[in-house]
Amino acid sequence: MTSMTSLSVRAGFAALLLAAPASAQSLLNGSLEGPVAVGSAPPDWFEWQKTPDTCDAAGPFNNTGTPWVLSPDGGTFVRGGGSDFANSEAIGQVVTGFSTGDTYAVNFFQTNLGFQHPTSGDWLGEDGFWELVIDGAVVGASDVLSRPATPSDSIVWSVDTLSFTATSASHEIALVSRSTFPGGLAAYMGIDGVRLSLVPTPGSAALMALGGVAAIRRRRA
Repeated sequence: MTSMTSLSVRAGFAALLLAAPASAQSLLNGSLEGPVAVGSAPPDWFEWQKTPDTCDAAGPFNNTGTPWVLSPDGGTFVRGGGSDFANSEAIGQVVTGFSTGDTYAVNFFQTNLGFQHPTSGDWLGEDGFWELVIDGAVVGASDVLSRPATPSDSIVWSVDTLSFTATSASHEIALVSRSTFPGGLAAYMGIDGVRLSLVPTPGSAALMALGGVAAIRRRRA
């Protein structure tokens, strides 16, 4: 026999599905896969500013003699030299299918690669981060990462999440490498595994949680 609670939960889910906006936005090639090249963004992305590079474990611009550690996403990734905003390397993409008023999360792996000068051997680079830019406006900044202490130290990737609220059905999304050094010296940042997802509203999240509890109770009954 179906309980009134079970019927209420099912009705709530049905209403949620009918009321929820379609999450049809699609960010292409979030894995940043493409030919290794200097000053070239991966397919489906463009060089939003300056000359970001598509890299693999060998480089380009890896002069340490030790292969770079790839992100958990694997494959190629993007390297951006970041200083003050106007002189920072960045990739971009125009994404459509947003629902106005909904909040979206941009998740990605990031790392600070550092830079060994190919002639002097000097170990360079500043602490750095990535900025999320929507239609030309900065809407968030990732955690700051320090460069490895020495060229032989391992590359460490971490996960970060930034969010924004859609104001139209289409937005230009850019990811900009930045340095914390106020004088404009560069940080050499890596990024990979970019993913875009709809952030559930508090009401829909609560309803989904209620449905999960009801399902567990039914299984135990």
